[in-house]
This record gives sequence, C-alpha cells and structure tokens, in this order.
Amino acid sequence: MHIMERMRGRGIYRGWWVVSVPFLATALSVGAGQYGFGLFIEPLEDDFGWNRSQISASLSFTAFGSLIAPFLGRVMDRHGTKYIMAGSLGLIAFSYLLRPLMTELWHWYVLSFIQYLGAGAGFLPAGRLVGIWFQRNRGRVMGITAMGANFGGLVMPPFLGLILPMLMWQGSYLVLAAISVALTVYALVVISESPPVPSTGDETGETVTLETRPPLTGWTLREALRSRAFYAIALSIMLGSFTYSAILPQIITHLTDEGVSVRVASLALSTFAIFGMTGKLLMGILAERITARYALMINLSGQAIFLVLIMWAGSPVIMWISVPLYGYFSGAFGALFQLVVQGAFGIRHYGSIMGTIGLTNMVSFGIGPILAGASVDLTGSYRIAFITVAALFLVGALSLTQARVPKPAP
Repeated sequence: MHIMERMRGRGIYRGWWVVSVPFLATALSVGAGQYGFGLFIEPLEDDFGWNRSQISASLSFTAFGSLIAPFLGRVMDRHGTKYIMAGSLGLIAFSYLLRPLMTELWHWYVLSFIQYLGAGAGFLPAGRLVGIWFQRNRGRVMGITAMGANFGGLVMPPFLGLILPMLMWQGSYLVLAAISVALTVYALVVISESPPVPSTGDETGETVTLETRPPLTGWTLREALRSRAFYAIALSIMLGSFTYSAILPQIITHLTDEGVSVRVASLALSTFAIFGMTGKLLMGILAERITARYALMINLSGQAIFLVLIMWAGSPVIMWISVPLYGYFSGAFGALFQLVVQGAFGIRHYGSIMGTIGLTNMVSFGIGPILAGASVDLTGSYRIAFITVAALFLVGALSLTQARVPKPAP
C-alpha cells in the first residue's frame, strides 16, 4: 500500500504531512544556522585561530539566498515545490557534510554561502503548499507552518549543546548533515500538489472521491508589477524584515547592556521564542477573520510599540512585558507577509511574485546590521537603531493602506 494511503487511513489529512516538510526544514536551517550558530564559534576559534569577527562575517551570506529567489520562484510555479524543497535541503546537507574537511577561512565562507543559499531557497515552498492544501483555514495553518523557526530555536541549541562535547564540532556537523539528508528524502516522499477532494467538502480527508490538484488562480508576475499594490506590499515586507536583520540578533546583547544578567536575558529570549510561536497561530487566525493585510498592519504597529518599550528593558517589569510581546508580533510577521501576498495575487504565480519581493531582503539584511552596529559605535547603545526600525515598521503599516487589489484580478 502506498505510504500516503496508509497515512490517510490513519485519519491524518495528507496536507499536514506536506506542510510538515517546510516546518522541519525551517527548524533545521534557522535552529542550527542562526540560533545554534554561536555554539560553534569557540571550537572554531580554538582549532583554526580565526577571530570572532571572521567567523561571524559568514552570517552576511544570509542575504544572498534572495538573489536566486525570483528564478527559483518561476521554476516552482512551473514544476512544483517538491524538487525546490529537496534541492534546498540538499544544499544545506552538502555544506554541513564538507565542514569537517575545512582547513582555510575561505572554505568556511564558501560552505556558509552554500548553506544560506539553500536556506534562502527553502522559504518559498511553504506559502504555495499551504495555499494549495488548506483553502478555508489558511491563516492558522500558515502560522503553524511558520512556527518551525521558533521550534528550531527552542530545540536545536540544547541538542547541539548536548552533542558538541561528545562529537566535537566536526562530528556535530556530520549529524546535521545526516538530519538534512533524511529531511531531503522525506520531502521527496511526502510533498505533493494534488490534494484529495473529500466528498464532505472539508479538509479532513475522510472520504476521498478525487485526488487531483484544483486549478490554481492568480495574477502573473507581469500583471502584479503593473499594480500599485505590489510595490506597497513589497515595501512593507522589506521594512518589516528589519526585525530579523537589525533587532533579533541584538536583543540579548541589548538586555545585558541594560544590566540584565546573561541567565535572565537567555530566559527572556526563550520566552520571546515561545510568544513568537503563539503569535504566528493567533495572528494567523486573525488574518482569516479581518484579512491578512489588516492583520499585518496591526502586526507592524505592535512591533513598533513594543520595540520602543524594549529600550527601557533594564526595568524588570518593562522587560517582561516588552520582550515577550515584541516576540509575539515579530514571530507572526513571518506568517502574515506570505498570507498578504497570497491574498493579493493568488497562488498560481506565487513563487515568481514572492521570489521577486524577496529581493528586497538584500536591502534590509544589508543595512540592518550596519545600522545596529553604527548605533552602538556612535551612541553606546542600540536605542537609535531601535527608534529608527520602529519608525520603519510604522511606514510599512501605512504602506499597506495602498495595497488594495482590484477584483476581479486581471
């Protein structure tokens, strides 16, 4: 019996298995590549003599995943998500597999480039797969799927902290390579774009009368580029992405600069991640009720408010209010912006449109770290950067007022 038939026989709608692939892929790429990155710094310093700046410079390659997003988006629209997803995981596996053979700093940079290229390509399939498999409750499912990043942040650092002393950094990278290979195989087996159509009309999959992909509708990239909504949405996503480049990497450092102990700051960051998971789900449900565009406007405004409050996080009361609630809104952003693009332009050419919008990450990830560093160098704190980014969030929210899409589509 086919593996998917066995899954359906157990009463699990196949769509959940399908969206588990981007969930797990994001957990791996973000959990190991960002949250767990710092755990490898000291072992690499000890073995190679590289300094922290040289090692951390590899994080800048995160932005390069956006360069190939438009091309991969077009491929995905024509040939589906399976091989894009498997290919991105394969690149991550390849980069981890060769890490133990490194002898020079440029080896580290080349393999990091390959790793983040794969991670950057992997963000596209989630929106398309959720849009195809979940028509009625798309918002909450997108939120659950996007929780993979937070799940990785909670699981991967403790896991790496456990295996690093036993296997050293070389063996730990081989374990990550093995996990990546397993996920690649899982993606090839599980991913499909032909959801069963149940006779009951819902998404339970209990009584299947037909298994074929419903016709996909939506704007072409050329049509989207001619609309004002495209540029309004692209601007809001670009400005919202500063949360990843300028704020998230600096939160724990900002807290310790404000006099918070490392232990308490780490606990606050864990709370931040938990609230981020909650935000993805609840804001996804809100998007189903008031549209994703309005939910994203609320989201960006919420990020702005609590980011400003974080500036006074030296006060325990303010810290335990501002950090979790900023995490709530910041976490939801990753799900909402994909829903906004789906809602505005449909699923048929989602890859091409989302991939083109993804190019704007070059701006946010290029300027964000510089902005944060300059704020500390010039003023001794992150406050200027936080105020600037909060203002950008508000501009992004206002931009969405111009993102109405004419109905029907071209």
